[in-house]
Amino acid sequence: MLRSLLVCAACASAASGQFTYDFNNLNGSDLYPYTLLHGQDNWTEQTFAAAQRCGVTATLSHDGTKALRFQEVGPGYGCDASRINDSNWLFPPFAGTETNAFFQADMLLGYWGGSFGLAYDANTNGQIRGAETGERGVRFTAGTQSAVQLALVPASGTSTRAPLASVPAAGGQWLRVRVVMDFTANGGAGAGSVYAQNLTTGQLALAPVAGLQNLILGLNPTANDASNPQLWHAVWLHFEGATYGLDNIEVGRTGLGEPYGAGCLGAGGPVALRSDPRVFGTGGTVQLVSDNHAPGTLGATIFGFSNTLHGANPLPLLLDPLLGTSNCSLLASIDVTVIGFTGPSAPALLVQPFPVPTNWTGFRFYVQGACFEPVAGGLSWSNGLVFQLP
Repeated sequence: MLRSLLVCAACASAASGQFTYDFNNLNGSDLYPYTLLHGQDNWTEQTFAAAQRCGVTATLSHDGTKALRFQEVGPGYGCDASRINDSNWLFPPFAGTETNAFFQADMLLGYWGGSFGLAYDANTNGQIRGAETGERGVRFTAGTQSAVQLALVPASGTSTRAPLASVPAAGGQWLRVRVVMDFTANGGAGAGSVYAQNLTTGQLALAPVAGLQNLILGLNPTANDASNPQLWHAVWLHFEGATYGLDNIEVGRTGLGEPYGAGCLGAGGPVALRSDPRVFGTGGTVQLVSDNHAPGTLGATIFGFSNTLHGANPLPLLLDPLLGTSNCSLLASIDVTVIGFTGPSAPALLVQPFPVPTNWTGFRFYVQGACFEPVAGGLSWSNGLVFQLP
């Protein structure tokens, strides 16, 4: 029943939860010097110290399409570039109440540091520059120099850094970086988490970057500068030295699958339920995976619309007195279930594909797994996952 519902919902048309800018409508050339970015499609650019400015290439992105590239090497060489929303391309304004806002970009990694983020033209001069006070909002920075690495920079400007080796990523590789933001956290100061995917080495999905999770973003929802996300209406980037590139900007609301609660023992150990990928958009498919099960046995994935109440019973509900299980709890209301079988090898996985409907914008629901296996009460129960759709 759920499979039919989700397949039909995925076919329905709805507004996208994200907005992509890929540079493919700009003029570009792979011959040095590349086609000038400044003046194309509302982009403004300022180069520092170098003769050749930031340009647009024709086929030098990781996917063989157009991309930005800075092309000078030398002391203090760099560039700032920005684009303010207009009728050709824009991302809708944030209301300031989003818990799943995001931005991302694909960056070709260099040495001294490349940055990308969202911004506000506070002095109304039609451009965003690093030297202009109060115009840069939340951003990320990446570079192989030891003091750069991969960093989340809040609107207040004090960055938190994680080693690129933890991704892993190296110079000359394309790295997709996504920053997911909860504007309501920390009393309005916000919280942000960084996810990364090495496109050059073929990583299949974004993964959370250790040390860059749930960091305070320094937001101020009443300010008249870029610390107020309701004012963001521009994208901004900075390249420090050559070998940096940028492509595939995305801004919007994203889907999240976050764990909560704890599972109990399966035949192979504690049962843990996860979503792969953990960060996603609508219209794709998420794999729900729980582990440590007995092989070749029946399991169920439970979908619910509450994690506080199942019928008249408050959640979480300890199942041991009812089923004879050991330290197992019901964490999600049982509204719909999908049956499946675990894999053939122990400890086995229970895998359930979940097509994410395009018209479930803003939905929140809860998932838990259960499996019949040789443990106390004959059932294991996983932790829960809360899904917030874009």
